[in-house]
Amino acid sequence: MDTVQIRIRGLNKFHVATWALFNQDFHPRKFAELSRNELTQARNPRVPYLRHFVLHGGDGELFRPKVEIFESANVEKGLTEYDLVITFSIPQLLNENSLQEIAPSDSYRVFDTLRERLSNLGISTLTEHIKNGTVSVAHFCKNIILPPEIRFRSVSAELSKTDMGKAYDTSEEIMQRGTNNNEIVRIRCGTREWICYNKIEDLKNHKGKGAGRRRTQLEKDLFAVYALDGLEVFRYEYRLNKAQTIKSEINSILGRPYPTPIVFNDLFTEGLWKTVLLNSWEKLIMRPENQLALLGGDDKLALLHHILHKAESKERSAHSQNQALVSYSLAVAIKDHGVKTIRQELARGWSNKADDRLTEKLEAAASAMEDLSFSDGLSFIDRELRRFNSTTLDSFPKKMALDKSKRTL
Repeated sequence: MDTVQIRIRGLNKFHVATWALFNQDFHPRKFAELSRNELTQARNPRVPYLRHFVLHGGDGELFRPKVEIFESANVEKGLTEYDLVITFSIPQLLNENSLQEIAPSDSYRVFDTLRERLSNLGISTLTEHIKNGTVSVAHFCKNIILPPEIRFRSVSAELSKTDMGKAYDTSEEIMQRGTNNNEIVRIRCGTREWICYNKIEDLKNHKGKGAGRRRTQLEKDLFAVYALDGLEVFRYEYRLNKAQTIKSEINSILGRPYPTPIVFNDLFTEGLWKTVLLNSWEKLIMRPENQLALLGGDDKLALLHHILHKAESKERSAHSQNQALVSYSLAVAIKDHGVKTIRQELARGWSNKADDRLTEKLEAAASAMEDLSFSDGLSFIDRELRRFNSTTLDSFPKKMALDKSKRTL
């Protein structure tokens, strides 16, 4: 678990100190104080709020959450309403670093630490209100230390060929023009995101300024204490960026009706993180076209032999031979160029109806190769996600220990 955004609604649940450093003076207003123009805005569904306050200050060494207050008006009830929105990285809040993973059993430490950190910034609220804050953003994640024989770039090159069916190009060519030294694969599908990157390189080149993006002092010091140079950590993130999406995914797992709000405390349900991440991973790798993109091995002749043999064993006919050749062509094209590129090129000259037929061909091709394995790198990632062992700072060798062993030799 990493970045979350929670919303606490109502001034009866939080208090703002007069010395809190917002971008503009925060003072609650009564409905009668609103101008005619503001009342008109309040009736417009495209205007989500009237005023937006962003908290500044707290530039010490300790991690601080991003704090915002949104003012809106309920015209039907004749009330002004205030939402406290808090965005933060849970590992950075609790441990001052995002390399070290937390556990569901850390929930009360998280609640209490967040309450204390907010108090230091001039925002007072109760632990109970934090626990019951509604969740509007949730980023689930896993850090996997790669062995020396598996390199992140080879795994990311394979994953960059996949697609989740929306208009966001994740082909290798696009990824090479990306940021973070080309060490990131990002796949978007509506309000869901699949992201993979090298966590060690991310810590080295950390330049973000948003919540969960500012590097803490401890994260800077990690390289002085631990032998991280030369190591690679595969970071897998599944990001849910809207409350409706979160309700759909989490309530389905918890066996609750969809309308049930997801509160912060729900995220610490035992086994939830593993289930969410495994479900998202399987959605990614089990799509028929992605199975073709992620086929292991580079021997195209062996692939052709496998497909022809499987087709021949089922039916020796011209139709099965044609289907085998189509399956082979799709597999090679997608493996070389990526799912999105192939779909886009075919869409240039054929209608949407042809795209539906392409989906049928992709399913048939994936079925013909269902007994073929992924590469060693992807198989390792898949295995470690299913094991779901916690990554802590003890998982990394210390520099002092390495230096001492060298002196002993």
